[in-house]
Amino acid sequence: MSTSTQKKKKSKKSFFKRAAAWLHLWLGLGSGIIVVIVSLTGCMYVFEHEIKDFMEDWRFVTPQDKAYLLPSQLISIADKEMKGKKATSVTFGDKDEAAIVGYFIPKKENKEDNKDKEEEAKKEKKQANSSNLASNDKPKEKEPKRKKRRSGTTFNVYMNPYTGQVLNVKAISREDPDFFRFMLNGHRALWLPYDIGRPIIGVAILIFVVILITGMVLWWPTKWIKSIRDKSFKIKWSASFKRVNYDMHNVLGFYSMIFLLIISLTGLVWSFGWFSKSLYWVTSGGKPLVENRESPKSDTTNIKAFNVSTVDKVMLKLAKESPQAAGILISIPEKPSDPIGAFVYKKSHTFYNMDRYSFDQQSLKDITIKTPFSGKYEEASVPDKIRRMNYDIHVGAVLGITGKILAFFASLISASLPITGFLIWWGKQKFSKKGATKPKVATKAVNAPKIVEEEMSY
Repeated sequence: MSTSTQKKKKSKKSFFKRAAAWLHLWLGLGSGIIVVIVSLTGCMYVFEHEIKDFMEDWRFVTPQDKAYLLPSQLISIADKEMKGKKATSVTFGDKDEAAIVGYFIPKKENKEDNKDKEEEAKKEKKQANSSNLASNDKPKEKEPKRKKRRSGTTFNVYMNPYTGQVLNVKAISREDPDFFRFMLNGHRALWLPYDIGRPIIGVAILIFVVILITGMVLWWPTKWIKSIRDKSFKIKWSASFKRVNYDMHNVLGFYSMIFLLIISLTGLVWSFGWFSKSLYWVTSGGKPLVENRESPKSDTTNIKAFNVSTVDKVMLKLAKESPQAAGILISIPEKPSDPIGAFVYKKSHTFYNMDRYSFDQQSLKDITIKTPFSGKYEEASVPDKIRRMNYDIHVGAVLGITGKILAFFASLISASLPITGFLIWWGKQKFSKKGATKPKVATKAVNAPKIVEEEMSY
């Protein structure tokens, strides 16, 4: 009985290992190229802010012992530089940082397409209403569709906040990206249209999570003796190329697994709605994620022409409430129903601990909507705080420069794993082919002549 049960346990264990090995191999071969691209572009993007701060000196100014110019003053100067285009935002940073006046210029093609779509939608509404009224039925309300990102170009006018001097004008768009935007497009969508590329990335990263788990199963030592421990935790640099390559895949994969798992899971939040909701459900103890896709609205019952000096009042109010803020961004409303949006950043190059506000553009009353990203960070619930931290965890910024270094090396190792794994598999294929073509040698020689022995050993 004891021997049969032991055999059963061994067979079960071997089958589990074989299944994990099969999944690890074929899922890795299938998704390897995508994982390499996503990992390398992620490496490049991690230190975006630090590299830009080092290379782009026009982002900084000499601190002065006087107050900043008001937003309306900076906007007035920037509007002239942009030849009358309307500003969409204004950002103030630290005392040695340039202020930024932002402009978003949508594509003309999109405007024309939108007009056509609006006219078609109006016609459809009229036809539906007339048919519904004829049948004495109430018109059915359609569920709100997810808003698509507007296509166009963002212009950032960098200015001296003390003097209003224009330091530089930088244009950014998906269609004509700079280096870091190009890396981000590859990281998010493989340089394909986002509707196509993002699901491909999502599936590949979901597969990568399975690969990490099966890799851990294969790595786990059968016995914790010294020789096996050394093989599992150390790279034998003095060995052959095949051994070093195997150790790099095995050992580096183990050391980076936790970091790669965290990076992958935080990335899946943007890829799949079901995963985002499930993660929130787990972290909140069973509460559903409230995704209010409607933007807050200003009161339109008493419409007046928007005065840009209203932005000055918002700026002064927020600066007084948060004197230690690392930056304040204020969005300028385009339509009468748009609110004045405001973001107060508590720390440079991090986004999770910011406070987010919406103000009525006429009365400056707070407009609150229930989403994880609205309101003050300190007042947010634990699951909402975790959701706000998702991006900063993903890039390592939540731990400052140390976290970014860890994210960089973890991503670099991630890019190497499909390559070292492929070389291991390719080496085994070549070895098996050589073994298959090699003729069998007789186990017993019965006084064979010398010529026959030479032919058999050839």
